[in-house]
Amino acid sequence: MYSSFTSSKTKSRQFSRSGTFADLLVRHVRSRGGDAPAVYSAARIDRRTYSSIVSHPFRPVAKRTAIQFALALRLGREDADELLRSAGFALSPAIPEDVIFAEAIEEGIGDLQRVSERLHEHGMKAIS
Repeated sequence: MYSSFTSSKTKSRQFSRSGTFADLLVRHVRSRGGDAPAVYSAARIDRRTYSSIVSHPFRPVAKRTAIQFALALRLGREDADELLRSAGFALSPAIPEDVIFAEAIEEGIGDLQRVSERLHEHGMKAIS
């Protein structure tokens, strides 16, 4: 019945050229010394959530979660955009919150408290 959905065209397309969000996240953590607890703590993500993300590569993640990891890892704009794309997201210049996140990424701000303060200054929800 649904055999056409799993056609060779579909199979040949990868979910992301670089892998899943979990693949990219683990790759970035390893490239920064492999200290996962330091990264998920800096991202304000609990151990259980991090473990679930890396254990279930196709588990959907929230946009804010992906952004928090990009900030905590201090990824450059290209790497942050790639990480977000792997989770199905992008930063939009039309969304004020995204503009603040983009500026923080471009300025290399990895301190989520500073980013939260910027969000709060503009009347937006802080990072919890």
